[in-house]
Amino acid sequence: MNEINYYYLDGIEKKGPFVISEMLTLNLLPTTLIYFDGLINWSPLSQVEDLKQPEFSEEEQQKSKNNIESLGVIQKLESKPKMIKIPSFVLLIITISLTTFLSFFYTKYKAEKDLKSLETKIDAVLQGKDEICDYKNDAVKGKLNVWEFFTPSDNEGNGLIEYYKCENGGWKVLALKRLNNGFEYIESISTNMGFKVPERNFTPSVTLSNEYSMLGNSYPTNRGTVQNAYNQSMYIISSKKENKSYVAGSYLKIKTFEEISTDFYSISNIEPTIFTNGSVNEKTWKSSNDGFIFDSKWIVWYKNVGKHLEIVENQNQFKKCWLTYSIITGIITSIIFFLLKYRNRIELQMK
Repeated sequence: MNEINYYYLDGIEKKGPFVISEMLTLNLLPTTLIYFDGLINWSPLSQVEDLKQPEFSEEEQQKSKNNIESLGVIQKLESKPKMIKIPSFVLLIITISLTTFLSFFYTKYKAEKDLKSLETKIDAVLQGKDEICDYKNDAVKGKLNVWEFFTPSDNEGNGLIEYYKCENGGWKVLALKRLNNGFEYIESISTNMGFKVPERNFTPSVTLSNEYSMLGNSYPTNRGTVQNAYNQSMYIISSKKENKSYVAGSYLKIKTFEEISTDFYSISNIEPTIFTNGSVNEKTWKSSNDGFIFDSKWIVWYKNVGKHLEIVENQNQFKKCWLTYSIITGIITSIIFFLLKYRNRIELQMK
């Protein structure tokens, strides 16, 4: 029959194995914790029938009690899971990388907030409309009855009674239209004009003979002045539009619309709205006589100059902002890291 192997605790140190004869010579305290195959847990020696010893002093019992408490420490140490060791510099790199990612998302948040600010400024210009326009009017200066090799005809293809060559002044109408992919900015600028009727109509009297054929009466046609024709055409192309796009006092806002910007975004002329010069893509476009405005007595021509505008993100500003936040948070993280790591080596003396 195999002998039983016994073990006992000396403080937190496990000793053994011993056979029963050896255990009896060790003079162990009755409270000494014993273990052998067959026991579920460590037990005091006094509870092991084969190893019972005489009673001991109170001091010796207290020593044994300390051994029992040491057992709890050992059991906790034995049950503690294994820890993964990470080098401190690796932890620092991971932390700095994390702050860099957080800086990116913070910069993105600021850019989105900045975009909303720009859209608010744009809405202030358009005032809730998809299109607005306003005009500027100056007195015209030019020459009437100017002969040109290619004098244009009126809106019905008929020849003009009188043609006016504008040398200075006239009107300019600015229009701003919101599109699905941006905005369209158009300047409509008046050019020349012509009268479709004479200043006065001559009605001859009854002709009795050839010598009296020039007799008759002359009546005014009320065609108005050149300036009046320009004023009326300006009113038609701006204030009388069916889409009600005319907004008084918006001329300067439309003219400076392209200057609206924020830290991350601006409005830029990046693409055309039409093709010109043999389908060559151009940022701005213009034509000499895009259209005309007329009534029964006069016709006024105008030219258009336009460009396509879009909201453009300032990539350099985004990268600069991201880099700045990353550097700042990286420096702060590094300082905190080294303070924590070497805190026991730092001694601050206050005088």
